[in-house]
Amino acid sequence: MKKVMLTLSATVAAAFFSGCICTETTTVPEVKIAGEEEAAPGIKNVEKKPAEPKPAEKKPAAEARPAEVKPAEKETAVTKPVEKKPAPAPKPVEKKPAAPAETPLILTDTVWTPVSLYNQGDVKLTKGTTVWFRIHPGKDIVGMSGVNRFSAPAEIPAPGKLKFGLMISTLMAGPEANMKYESLFLNALNRTKSYEITGRELKLFGADGKVLMNCVQAGPGVGEDASSK
Repeated sequence: MKKVMLTLSATVAAAFFSGCICTETTTVPEVKIAGEEEAAPGIKNVEKKPAEPKPAEKKPAAEARPAEVKPAEKETAVTKPVEKKPAPAPKPVEKKPAAPAETPLILTDTVWTPVSLYNQGDVKLTKGTTVWFRIHPGKDIVGMSGVNRFSAPAEIPAPGKLKFGLMISTLMAGPEANMKYESLFLNALNRTKSYEITGRELKLFGADGKVLMNCVQAGPGVGEDASSK
């Protein structure tokens, strides 16, 4: 009985309230409780848990891109490449041919003039006087002895050997100094038995090996008139 009564009371109460609600709407002011957040009507307040901090997502580092090289602006003037000229080859040093050794003079066909005589002493020729001689091979000796011209047969029996025959001379007179010199000169030629040429010098030796006369090549123009004899 008690269960039936409770059921009927609940049904009646429900019908009563539903009629009241349909006929008149009563607005009940909302009461806000301090410290609580407002909830949307019909939504229960849900306890908000503090959001857990999400770990920061590590984005992969961007790949380094190569720097873009911009093409250089066109130059108004075209620069020509500098042409490197090859260094000039060193000039070969010109080797000048060595001067040929001075050919020693030969005994024949050379005009000789005496510079000293055996036992000459203080005897000297006067100024402007020239003594010379020239030997023609296989023929004779001709020359000027100081005052007179002379000639004589000449022989070269072996290399270094020399001898003269009988002297023939003119008979002119001249200064005493020149006459003395002429005598010494012709006497030296008569006694000559050998000779020696060193460079441009000629020495005449007697039979005893003593130097009878020292000679050198005569200057230009001397003895040219006797070359045809």
